[in-house]
Amino acid sequence: MYRKFLTLVLIAGSLGLVLFVRSFLFEQPKTPRLLDRLPSADFLGKANILELAKETNSLLQYNKLSMRDFTTYEFLLGQGKQYGIDLESNLYIFVNENGNWGALIRLTDSSKVSLGIERLSKYSELKDSIVAGNRYYYIAKEQSYLHYGKDYALIYQGTDFIKTLNQVVSAHYGAQQKVWRRFLRQKQFKDEHLVFYANWPKLKKFDVETAMFAHDSDSLGLRLKSYIKKRTPLYFSLKSNGLTYLSNVQTDRLIDIHLDVSEFKQQRQDSVYVQLAKLSRKIGFPFERFMAAWNGDLVYQEGGKQVQEVRYIETVLDEDFNETEVERVRLDTVPGFAVLTSLNRSAPLFIGKLTQKGLLRQEEDGYRFLFSPLLHFQKSGPYYQYFSAATSPRLARSRQNQVLWKYKGTKYYFTIDKLTRYEIFGSLQIPVKSILRRNKLV
Repeated sequence: MYRKFLTLVLIAGSLGLVLFVRSFLFEQPKTPRLLDRLPSADFLGKANILELAKETNSLLQYNKLSMRDFTTYEFLLGQGKQYGIDLESNLYIFVNENGNWGALIRLTDSSKVSLGIERLSKYSELKDSIVAGNRYYYIAKEQSYLHYGKDYALIYQGTDFIKTLNQVVSAHYGAQQKVWRRFLRQKQFKDEHLVFYANWPKLKKFDVETAMFAHDSDSLGLRLKSYIKKRTPLYFSLKSNGLTYLSNVQTDRLIDIHLDVSEFKQQRQDSVYVQLAKLSRKIGFPFERFMAAWNGDLVYQEGGKQVQEVRYIETVLDEDFNETEVERVRLDTVPGFAVLTSLNRSAPLFIGKLTQKGLLRQEEDGYRFLFSPLLHFQKSGPYYQYFSAATSPRLARSRQNQVLWKYKGTKYYFTIDKLTRYEIFGSLQIPVKSILRRNKLV
């Protein structure tokens, strides 16, 4: 009886072992998820197209863009269903510094994609090819590519399509890139509909651990929110207030900085200090002398026009045809220009270094910074000013840290909203009216 029982146990155990080994050896591999197929890049992004359409609808309607009826939630949802594209899921974007970029999106029915390709071929010179058994479509002139599988579609523009395609099609289940895993685990901007994450190697020079950007919009423009976290502390903080120039409609460029840099000055090995020093040496700016003298306020304003009296000597002939030198005055129109900074007792050493390097030149009637107009000088307490107007621009108290920069007719406005020991929160305002006009969209 004992032998029979032992024999049954051995047979059952052997059968179980065979079944286990068989299931292990002949198990069908799981299909890679969309997240497993995503390639690494310098910048990563995710977007929910339908929710983004809702968010930007007021901007498109307010500016009466001709395309506004083709970017509504309802229209895009219908187009997605017609061509088998899951627009209710996230679109994932990857961008490299060299300009190459791509995107992956989920498909609900890959058999419908051919309808979209057929329609696209009517408007573009679309060709197709096969590499390693994978078919793709492309527009050679624009270096644009499209490949799709059973449950995903790859869109790409750039010079490394074949390499990217191989990465996408050869992915394995659960083999998600670590950088994508870090990005998608971030708590910052988790509820935003368009978010970018920087994986840019150059940021490591500044000890940046995380850099992220998110999109907002209203009827007047776009707002790009930014978040930066360093591995090492920020050795500067926001000052409670400082002097600044009053901005006006003529202001094209404004840099308005008010920081407590007392600790930063002592941290010469800090990555930010080191990199700023390197950048300064490239243009010959005496950064170390500046930091030794600087009290943390720096304001630069440019815009509008100023009228200056320019005295000059003219040689004339008198009644007897004798040459006589006569001093005359003419009125010249020059750009509006002003700079203000707070300096300590080391200011003369810093200004002397600027003069020695030719960055600041003293003339009979004033001063010039490189190619600036002739400037007047004024000192009030710790504040040093140089300005092209006859009198100093109006001053006001400010605790803002901001940059206003006009480029191709559009004024971009950046602010530092908050600083912590390791984090920087900021935002960039982009008014769209002039951009749309420049590109003849309105």
